[in-house]
Amino acid sequence: MKKDSLLAHCLARAVIDEQGGLEAAVARYGPNAERLSKLRATATAVKVTPKASRVAGFIVLWATAMRIEERESFSITEYQRYWNESERQAYRRQVEFRELWPEYETPNELARQIVAYLRKGSEGEYQESTTALMTVPVLA
Repeated sequence: MKKDSLLAHCLARAVIDEQGGLEAAVARYGPNAERLSKLRATATAVKVTPKASRVAGFIVLWATAMRIEERESFSITEYQRYWNESERQAYRRQVEFRELWPEYETPNELARQIVAYLRKGSEGEYQESTTALMTVPVLA
């Protein structure tokens, strides 16, 4: 497991997902992506960035709601109600999350890492932007 920014993890996972899984990505790009030219790497990153950003944003919103509500975990229904999203939209977000993070049912574990990071940083008012929270280091 490696600690890196949430967005970096989501981007890497989106590249793997776009190829159809880890084995397919390794077969195409090599174990260390040595067969991936700079041009192809850029094109792939551009292609997967929207999905990676949506998933990272979903995790950050989940963490924000948990922090404000002072909860250790949330369900998809609680998330949907907190952010006043339609049920369909909330489930679409969860489906994309699970495509990139199949080992997790919900973002709770990742969201707890973000909440803990924010607690360590300051006990004051919540002042972090969504963009800044996407760069919080998480262990994945």
